[in-house]
Amino acid sequence: MTIIKNINIDGIPYPVTISDEEEALSAAYEAGGAIIGIWAPPSPDIPDEKEAAPIFWKCLYLVASPEELSPQLLERAARRRADLPWLIGETSRLLIREFTSRDPLEPPSGEDGDGVFSDWEKREAYRKNQYAFYEHGLWALTEKTSGQIIGKAGVTGEELSYHIYPPFRRCGYAREACERIIRLAREELGLARLWIRIRKENTASLRLAGALGFRPEKTMNGPDPQELRLILPLRKQPGA
Repeated sequence: MTIIKNINIDGIPYPVTISDEEEALSAAYEAGGAIIGIWAPPSPDIPDEKEAAPIFWKCLYLVASPEELSPQLLERAARRRADLPWLIGETSRLLIREFTSRDPLEPPSGEDGDGVFSDWEKREAYRKNQYAFYEHGLWALTEKTSGQIIGKAGVTGEELSYHIYPPFRRCGYAREACERIIRLAREELGLARLWIRIRKENTASLRLAGALGFRPEKTMNGPDPQELRLILPLRKQPGA
């Protein structure tokens, strides 16, 4: 079975091929199109499933049947194959979106994620793995009026992180972005809580965390004695 759907993004159609046939998926992939595999587990008689269906390992998404396809899944597949950012959310001044290969790199610093955001190859690996497999991570914060990236923020696991670049600090961008991301974590990611790590001397971030509702964890001892861990419950606890 092979189905081809054209997903319209900004007026441009992007084909997405959905199939259980290796030949159809391979042809679409080689042509630069997005592919979604209709997956049936291999026969127990085949010892190595990678050899049995190698093209399926290039599919970002696998479904058991076409009925599982949603408009959102089709658009995600098209955007990721075409290196178009997935829009996570927006605020009055910001767009929160995935990074793309064309975005400028950060200068090396203690807040660039061990080089992930200051090295192109590391960032590409991060984008292709973190976004595709987990559907969340650190996202680009883009100013609506200028289109300029003013920082990054997001959720990894249950941890909220943010980094506003120096020229754009003290403008309220951090709170604006974090409030939207907290709502997304509660309503779309379905998380029960978020936590954040902050250096004790970073009084500005501690004030922001308090304003967002974070409170110090009862046991604050961690690997770094100069770092505090604060918790924000997103759901009412049983018996509370």
